[in-house]
Amino acid sequence: METSSTNRSAFASWLLCLLGVTLVVAMGLGHGSGWGRGVQRSGMEKRLAEQLPALGARSSYTSSQTCLSCHPDQHHSWMTTYHRTMTMRALPETVLGDFNGQTVLSDGLAYTVSRTNDTFWARMPDPDLVMQAVQGKKGGDLTRIPSVDLQVVMTTGSHHYQTYWVESPRLEGLMQTLPLVYLIEDQRWIPREAAFMRGPDDQERLVTQWNHHCIRCHSTGWNPGLDDRSGMLNTEVAELGISCEACHGPGKEHIAYHRNPFNRYARHLGSEPTDASDLVNPAKLDHQLSSHVCGQCHGVFMPNNDSAMDVAHKGVQFRPGENLHDKRYYIQYPKDPDDKERWADFQANPQFFAERWWEDGTVLAGGREFTAMSASGCYTRGKMSCLSCHSMHQAPPEDQLTPQSDANASCTQCHQEAEYNERIESHTFHSGESSGSECMNCHMPHTTYALFNAIRSHQIASPQVASSLEHGVPNACNLCHLDQTLAWTQSHLVDRYGHEALEMPLEHRETAASILWTLKGHAAQRAVGAWHMGWDVAQKTSGGDWLSPYLAILLNDPYPVVRYIAKRSLESVMGEKVPDYDFMGDSSDRQRTYQEIMAYYATNVSQRGGDGKLLLDDAGQIDQRTYRRLLRQRDDRPITIKE
Repeated sequence: METSSTNRSAFASWLLCLLGVTLVVAMGLGHGSGWGRGVQRSGMEKRLAEQLPALGARSSYTSSQTCLSCHPDQHHSWMTTYHRTMTMRALPETVLGDFNGQTVLSDGLAYTVSRTNDTFWARMPDPDLVMQAVQGKKGGDLTRIPSVDLQVVMTTGSHHYQTYWVESPRLEGLMQTLPLVYLIEDQRWIPREAAFMRGPDDQERLVTQWNHHCIRCHSTGWNPGLDDRSGMLNTEVAELGISCEACHGPGKEHIAYHRNPFNRYARHLGSEPTDASDLVNPAKLDHQLSSHVCGQCHGVFMPNNDSAMDVAHKGVQFRPGENLHDKRYYIQYPKDPDDKERWADFQANPQFFAERWWEDGTVLAGGREFTAMSASGCYTRGKMSCLSCHSMHQAPPEDQLTPQSDANASCTQCHQEAEYNERIESHTFHSGESSGSECMNCHMPHTTYALFNAIRSHQIASPQVASSLEHGVPNACNLCHLDQTLAWTQSHLVDRYGHEALEMPLEHRETAASILWTLKGHAAQRAVGAWHMGWDVAQKTSGGDWLSPYLAILLNDPYPVVRYIAKRSLESVMGEKVPDYDFMGDSSDRQRTYQEIMAYYATNVSQRGGDGKLLLDDAGQIDQRTYRRLLRQRDDRPITIKE
């Protein structure tokens, strides 16, 4: 383990290491590099393999295919997961995007996608020159960079959207991003910068190389392969995507052992102890070590200082079953005033924290579930693990939730007291059959953002208004009771649970919290608020006929992700009555759609006329004066979320 003094410099050293790898590649375009190729295939697949990082068995890794013969059921269930399809070769059966000759602008540069037989292509500004200009700090007019035709060789994503990679024209095996995103449900292309929460004035171009960044969580048995002499990346991976060995450990010795029939019989008869090469079953580890298996990707971390360059040179250091903290420095939001090390991290890198946490220390960025859970009492004082709710082999792929995880059984397996079971109404003050008595709706609200969605916080906590009042973090009560004020929530928490009553400003006594978040909140609040206005549970609790004016204004929000979420929620409120709308369209067109919806609402008003906390007059019309005043107070600080 590292000493405190070394940890204090962890941010700086790791960020410099990453920057150094990037700059070396960006500045070294004249250097050559060569390394082993992947498995040779005939025809198109052979040519494709030649452009990818070296694929196949390496070091102690083998591949998921070798697991199939002995573990067909587990292999089959894994095959259905989005973990398997996280990264794939670009083949007709894996490419979901419509390569139809369309041209899409990304930060002012033109990208044209097309298909020739079973191969996929992009005509794009030379990605090496773009990388050199952006990451190498060369600057210049990027629109003057010549375009090149490059084959799309690799995909990332298969659930919500899919992105694509091309090989560098000059550096073998270096995967350059095609900065477009294909939205699977919408069946459309958008520029990559529109798919992420980032400030509207953020001029930083999203130029990424897969080999030293995405590789760490989107492949198995990875090694960036930094060569100090050439400065190039001789990248190799055992397998694209998250496969068996990512969770169970390298399998080469295990397979060799069990291919010997005498060893198998001995194991079967119990006459031989477990061999030293045996793989790890996360379900048989303690709750911390099993969670570390997931935490190797689902966390905010960096390598320990003494291993940072080893990662760049040799690749993945962690093996399932090991203590992850021995290999990495896990970053947490500082809460203990005496934790000088964490506060030093925070003070040195405030923007780093702002891009991943709410201001009260609750995790904001999706994909960081281990970081969130490991800050929860259920993990630190109890025995909660990722496997308490999730399974890679016994759950549908949408969220990998076990059958009991959609109900309260995930929680009551530990919380067996009567007040959480047969007498749950005495604890929740809601009907036992209602959504208000579902543990996760109160203790794991959807306050984390990723992939155009609000997702459940994995930082288990009880509802309270202090964070909403002091830091603007949406609370579980008001995310379900969209039509109620923060003062209303506080009154119930004081009466029912003995919370301390805080001084409540006038606006929190007069106006529903959801309206304040959507009209005057910052972009993360607006995104979370808009998502909940489309949540069926909240609509059933709060009604939906008053929501359209608050979603309509978000159709012209400065952030594309907020506009997208608002449009989707508006469709759940208005159905087919939503006018034609393109969240990537011109501002004038988006404003016109807003006006059409407001005009429609004026003749189809809410039945809750006179409800002042919803800004409705007696006739059900919007109090335009207050509506516009709150809108003028919108928090326009730039928000970036590193999901």
